[in-house]
Amino acid sequence: MRIVVCMKQVPRDNTVGITAQQTIDASGIEQIPNLFDEYALEAALQMSDDSGADVAGVSMGSDDVVDQLRRAMAMGATDALRIAADENVDTFAAVTMMAQALREQGLPDVVLCGRNSTDDDTGGFAPMLASVFGWPQVTYVSKVTEVGESHVVVVRQLEDEVETIKVALPAVLSVSKGEQEPRYPSLIRVRKFAKADVPSVTVAATATATSVLTRVPPPARKSGEIIAGADTAAKVATLVDRLIADQAL
Repeated sequence: MRIVVCMKQVPRDNTVGITAQQTIDASGIEQIPNLFDEYALEAALQMSDDSGADVAGVSMGSDDVVDQLRRAMAMGATDALRIAADENVDTFAAVTMMAQALREQGLPDVVLCGRNSTDDDTGGFAPMLASVFGWPQVTYVSKVTEVGESHVVVVRQLEDEVETIKVALPAVLSVSKGEQEPRYPSLIRVRKFAKADVPSVTVAATATATSVLTRVPPPARKSGEIIAGADTAAKVATLVDRLIADQAL
C-alpha cells in the first residue's frame, strides 16, 4: 500500500499584508507546517506502523517547502516530493496540479490531507481532489482504526456525534485533530535527513477557477489585560461586569 500526505506551509501568525493583486504577502513572516497536515502525517505514519505501507509527503511551492518535507521523512515518511508551483494559486488550480503530479508519479491507494490550512482556511482541497479523481472521501477523520488491502475503517468526529466508517480504496481522507499528537523525530533521524535530496517535478500550470475581487487581512489579536483589585472577589466582580458590558455573558 502507498499513502500520500498532502502538506502545506503557512505563515506562523496572521499579520500578513495584501498586495495590489489581492494576494497574501507573508514576506518576513516565518513559515511553518500547517498543523492539520501534521495530524494527517501522523495518521499516515500510524497506518504504516500497522500495515507496513509506504508514506510519501508531497508539497507544492518553492524550495522553502523542502525543509518541511525533510522533517516529514525524519518523522518516518519513506519518501517525499516537491511540486514546483506558484504559492498563490487558488484551491482549484492547486488541486488539479496536485492530481496531475500524482498521476505522473503513480496514483497511491490513499491520500491524506489536513482538514484545512490555517491561512486560506477553505477546507476545500481534499473534497475537490476526491472529485477530480472520482474517489470516495471521508472528512473530519480523527483516527484510522483498520487498514485492509481494499478498505480502511476510520472514526469521523462531528460536532454532535462520532461515526465509524468503512471506505473502499482508493480514497481521500481529510484529517482533523485526533487523540495522538504528531510524533517528534529523534535527533539521529533529524540529522540523517537534514540534507536529504527531495525530488522536484514541474507540472503544467492550471488556469484558476476563481478571481479574488478583494481581500482583507484578519485584525490583529488584542493584547491581554490584567484586572486589578483588592482581592480575588473584587477581581471576579470586575471581570463579570466587563464580560456583561462586552455582551460576552
